[in-house]
Formats: sequence, structure tokens, C-alpha cells
Amino acid sequence: MTFNEGMSIWILALVVLISTALAGWRLGAIRAAISFVGILFAALLAGAAGKLCYPILSHLGVKNPLLLWGLSPICGFILVSALFKIAGQPIHGKVEQFYKYNAGDLRLALWERMNSRLGICVGLLNGALYFVLICFVIFNIAYLTTQVSVAPEEPLAIRTINTLGNDLEATHLARMATAVGTLPPAYYQLSDLAGFLMQQRDPKIGSRLVEYPALTSLWERDDLKPLVQDGTVTNALGSGTSVGDLFKDPTVREFLENKDQTSLLTGILLTNMDDLTAYLQTGKSAKYDDEKLIGRWEFNPTVTLAWMRQNQPKMPASQMRLLRVILGQAYAQTRVLVSGDNQLFVKGLPRFKVNPGQFPTIEHEDWKGDWSTNGTNYDLHITFNGGEDKFFTATAEDFRLSVKDGRNLLIFDRVD
Repeated sequence: MTFNEGMSIWILALVVLISTALAGWRLGAIRAAISFVGILFAALLAGAAGKLCYPILSHLGVKNPLLLWGLSPICGFILVSALFKIAGQPIHGKVEQFYKYNAGDLRLALWERMNSRLGICVGLLNGALYFVLICFVIFNIAYLTTQVSVAPEEPLAIRTINTLGNDLEATHLARMATAVGTLPPAYYQLSDLAGFLMQQRDPKIGSRLVEYPALTSLWERDDLKPLVQDGTVTNALGSGTSVGDLFKDPTVREFLENKDQTSLLTGILLTNMDDLTAYLQTGKSAKYDDEKLIGRWEFNPTVTLAWMRQNQPKMPASQMRLLRVILGQAYAQTRVLVSGDNQLFVKGLPRFKVNPGQFPTIEHEDWKGDWSTNGTNYDLHITFNGGEDKFFTATAEDFRLSVKDGRNLLIFDRVD
């Protein structure tokens, strides 16, 4: 460790100890000692008391769930600690009143000197506790920020936390911070994932994240489409957007302030964390690759017509030419998305409207539904506007999907 390494932590320790020593000298031994007990209880009860502060912070305008999650236990700590400080005031007042009015001037002077000097010592103990807890907070915040800070210029607050976190490691005080306790494992898992995504410069990583089977159904939701299409988000996965710019983006802020959306995405990520990490690195999913149906598919009119020709060999050539034109136009926009959470989305499904004496007209509709396995086959169910249902059976191979509706068979090819 060089001379400059760890200086910020030692300066922080010095500031904290001097401040608490002066506070102990000013408060006296009784109030400082009660504050010491209060710090211990506040550290133990911060989580429980933070639950009381959570709705208060929400009403005060804090909408970001990350800030709510982080600020709630801090406010809980302050609340419990403040209660002990308030309780110490009347006890100190009674002792002070006794020496001031009943003990005489000599004993009063001796008590005041002892009270202030002992207060300095207890204040230093308070400072030690505060410093340990501050290191715990710094370590856990820096665990995230040091991984996601990849832009040349980050906000001052982020740079400061990163410097303190690095100096914490350099001075080996990180071991003290981790000995205090740990946050839920989900925090570290999500931090590692965020760091991995921000540090990569491979454009394939971003596309793999979007195409991960457990996530694809989310991007079909109208309330989440803006997040995938937002330029700031896509640039963050490719060009190193700063954390400050990312959190300032209106789309990202709107997403973070929506508890339902964040909870849904977080739950999916945590459930599939190991498989998702491997998929981002290799493009292979041990959890979903064996399910051949999952993926994106587009209609193949040539193979579908060949199947029709094989099953109806006596069909006139003129009728085949007409079918080729109709199918080519009708299904040109048809795409199928099958997600890992058993959801199904069909884009551009044609609906034929036959008018007497006129060429059939075609309207394209978007359907969605669900799928389930049935032995080696699949059962597909789609619905349109919640009022019309269709049921199919399907078989899937590596690159081909066959969907049967009664006597009709539609062939689709996998989209890479």
C-alpha cells in the first residue's frame, strides 16, 4: 500500500472520531453513554424501524425503489438513535441538578470536569461504532457503484463512493465492514449482473439480454416497450453511458418508480440468475435450449405450399398459383414469439374476409396466448382481444415449427 492509498478512509476516521469526541465533551458522560447504547440498538433495529419509515418516505416524494430500499433502514437507525438521545436528556438533567443545587461548589466542579473528560472517552467509543457502520454502508454501496461506473466522467457522489470503497479495500478494512453483516444475497447477485452488463463492450450481450427466453414476454408489454427502445439504455450496454445519465433518463426513472414493473423484472432475474449469466456469456441456455418451441418464428410459404401439394396431388396448377399469391400476401407479416414463461405472441395473423363476387380481403391482427407440452407435441392457445380463441397442435425441431389447425398445416422457420 502506497502513502496515498487509503488516505480517504483515514481522513474519514479522523473526522468521525474528532467530531464524536467533541460531541462527547459537550454532552457529557451520561448522555454520551446512553447514545452509545442507542447506537447499538439502532444498528440492530434499523431494518425493523425502517419498515415504519418506508411509507413516510414514499409520501415525502421518494419514488425510486432503490432509494427507498436504501434510505429506509438509515432513517430507522436515526429514529431509534434519536429516541435514546432524547431519553438521555432528562437523566442527565437530574444528575446535573443534584450537583448544581445540592452537592456544593467543589463537588460540582469536580463532577463537571469528570463528566466532560469521561464524555470525551465515551464519545470516542461512539465514533468507533459510527465509523464501523459507515464503513459497512460504504462497502455495500461501492460494491455496486464500482462495478457499474465505466464512463470517464461519473457524478461526484459516485466518484467519492468509489474512492472510499477502493481505499477500504486497500486498508483491509473491508473485512471489518463485512464482519458487521451482509445485505440480502439478491443485492449482490443483481449488482454483479449490472456490473457485467455495464462493463461489456460486446454488442451481442445486449441482444442476448433482450432475447433471453424468460424475458422476451416482458418486451411485448406496452408499459415496458419504451425501456427496450430507449437509446440511453441501449447505449449503456454498448458505449459506457454514465450512471448519472442513466438515472436521469425519463424512461429509466419511470421504470424505477413503478414498483410492479421493478418487482416483476427483479423476480425473473433472480429466478434465472445462474442460467441468465451463462446465457449472456455463451449464448446457450441449459434451462430453455431443450424446449424447441421457444424462440421467434416466421412463416415459410414455400414449404407450406409443398405440403399442400403433397396432400392434394390433384389440385390444379391454377389453384396452386392462386394459393401461392394469397399465402404470400396473407402471411408475409406473420411472426410468432414463444417465450420461456409459456406465453405466446402472434403478430400479423391474417383474417380473410370473403365478399361475394370479389377477391378476398385480408386484415392482419395481433393475437396472444399460452402454450403447454403434450408429450412430444405442444398445445397452443391464442386469443384476440380476450373474446375469440383458437387452438392448435404443434411440433418443433431445431429450425422448423409445424402448426396444425384441423386439416390445415402452417410451416414456420426459426428466426436467428
